[in-house]
Amino acid sequence: MICCIASKGRPDTRTYELFKTADIETYHFVEPQDFSHYKSQPNVIDIKFNDRGIAYVRNFILDWARSENEQWIIMCDDDVSSFGFYDGKNHKVGAKIWHDILQKTNGLPFEIIGINFRQHAWHEKTKISVNKTFADVCVLLNTKNLTWRFDETFEMKADRDFVMQTIKNGFGIIRFNKYFHESPDVGTNGGGLSENYENKSDTQWAIKLVEKWNPHAKLTKKSGRIDAKIDIKRFAKDNGKTVK
Repeated sequence: MICCIASKGRPDTRTYELFKTADIETYHFVEPQDFSHYKSQPNVIDIKFNDRGIAYVRNFILDWARSENEQWIIMCDDDVSSFGFYDGKNHKVGAKIWHDILQKTNGLPFEIIGINFRQHAWHEKTKISVNKTFADVCVLLNTKNLTWRFDETFEMKADRDFVMQTIKNGFGIIRFNKYFHESPDVGTNGGGLSENYENKSDTQWAIKLVEKWNPHAKLTKKSGRIDAKIDIKRFAKDNGKTVK
């Protein structure tokens, strides 16, 4: 198991240190225009093109991982600051949680394995969810079983579209609700897709997502933004997939 971090405009990212302390090798995937700025980071890989969007770099990572015979990869954002679990109180224990998660899921068929946001882990009623909710920011992927690709027509919302594809084409997503990651609120950290959120250009991608996954998706207002609300549970049931 390795960790793959796509990074844009954040050469001082320290997320990899969380994985280093857990003995998980980390690789950074950056655009050619940023490559020289990441010299202080370990294992920096040039993704060959600039400004091709998040779906492009996600696909690049998947192709690269398969070429390196890496079946299990953690695909993580570059601004994660902690990992942990909740058992009545929060325990920040670092990226070693991923060793536990891999051990729990190694024999299961799910292609995407996710964890919760720190601020939501405490109120979850169940330890796991199967095809009931999305997982964002940091996920474990089984590259051997992923034969579909991120939709590169999405500049944003590609990760959510990929979850929908995974439920449709595979077994889907399992999320460990009591394990968590911590990172800044979406669009508040400079670099990455922050400029897109500042310009509220994510609205057009929410509209595109709703159009693609209608009738299981609709537009909604969230924190002053227009977003896509997807009934992932109903979609999974309609596709004959396990829901738990």
